Amino acid sequence: MPRDSGPTRRSLVDAAELLFVEKGLDVPLGEITKAAGQRNTGAVHYHFGGRDGLLRAILDRHVPVIAARRADLLAEAGRTPGDPVGYARALVLPITELLYGSPADRAYLQISVRLIADPTSAVAPYLGGDDVLAVVDAAIAALHPPTPDAYRERAFLAVQMVGLLCAQRAARGDVSPRPDAIVRTGELTRAEYEAHLTAILTGALVPLAPPEGS
Repeated sequence: MPRDSGPTRRSLVDAAELLFVEKGLDVPLGEITKAAGQRNTGAVHYHFGGRDGLLRAILDRHVPVIAARRADLLAEAGRTPGDPVGYARALVLPITELLYGSPADRAYLQISVRLIADPTSAVAPYLGGDDVLAVVDAAIAALHPPTPDAYRERAFLAVQMVGLLCAQRAARGDVSPRPDAIVRTGELTRAEYEAHLTAILTGALVPLAPPEGS
């Protein structure tokens, strides 16, 4: 019976998530192998084909979960189709929930932002986006913005901003600030933070009148 490679692959992905955040996406693969407790120095190449394959495995761990959560929230938004808040929640909460999830979830937030910022990355196209597009298109169908293309662009920029803000907060470790820290640094509690970002996205999803002369 062939040996189950699942535990080895999981340990490599676990180690890679943390090291990619700590030392950057170009961290030597040997460090990842060592951190995963693997003696075979070629373990990453054997199991994933190299660095890009390992990054793909990280995306495969998180992207489907995010998409499924967003689909559930989109279904909820469909019960009140004329209210942009529901669509805003569907865009925001799958991101903020990662911030308050496991260390791997918070690592993924930071890794995904780095991949988005690198136009040369062969892995960035696998970050998904169809789930975001589904929410935005549903909002367009329900709210009838006069300039759908501009509306779509604005929504995607707002979603990227949310991802960046959450990744920055994850990097700082400001997940559950002390009460005095809220006063000192302006950090918000989870409920306040999610409400704050939802309000921003709601504003981005409210249809605007087209510019004069357009």
